[in-house]
Amino acid sequence: MDLKDKLVYFSKLIWDRKLTESIGGNFSIRDKSKVLITPTTFLKKFIEKNDIVTIDLDGEILEGERKPSSEWRMHTLIYKVRSDVGSIIHAHPPYATLYAIKGEEIPVFLTPESQIYLKNIFYADYATPGTEEFARKILPGLERGSEIFILKNHGVTVIDRTIEMAYAKLEMLEFVCMIGSMLNNPTNYYVIDKNLEGI
Repeated sequence: MDLKDKLVYFSKLIWDRKLTESIGGNFSIRDKSKVLITPTTFLKKFIEKNDIVTIDLDGEILEGERKPSSEWRMHTLIYKVRSDVGSIIHAHPPYATLYAIKGEEIPVFLTPESQIYLKNIFYADYATPGTEEFARKILPGLERGSEIFILKNHGVTVIDRTIEMAYAKLEMLEFVCMIGSMLNNPTNYYVIDKNLEGI
């Protein structure tokens, strides 16, 4: 499976798992000095390989018949700042987005897995999607090593070395937010396991 095939596969998986809605969300994979990114205003359920757009780190289109996601500025900024990042998922999962709208802290201490993989979350203030201001809202989090960004009144962005791990963290994030939404006060159920810190 080449990188475009992989991006198509995970785009459909994210849509099928209801981790984003309608034409919402955008995903990318780094390919050396290039970025493979999903097109703007496109239902991910129906995306195919020839719909993927290739851009450079300045947002110039190198290949593809469609326009890149309007969030390309956020994607290219992340890749410029973080050489360790190989893939980006920006999505609107319902429960995690609910936390983003309410401005509540993600209940990462509800499960051992979320304590391990969802630590160092950055909470970004609202800015108009698709703008340079929006992209730069996450810059402080990038510089401190965050991999999960909660975007006020918008959604989430998850980054990792591979799209497989970015997706795994996205699904884990949505799961713990769903459980947290079912509890009157999630902090009453926290188990902070110090033994997990070295894992």
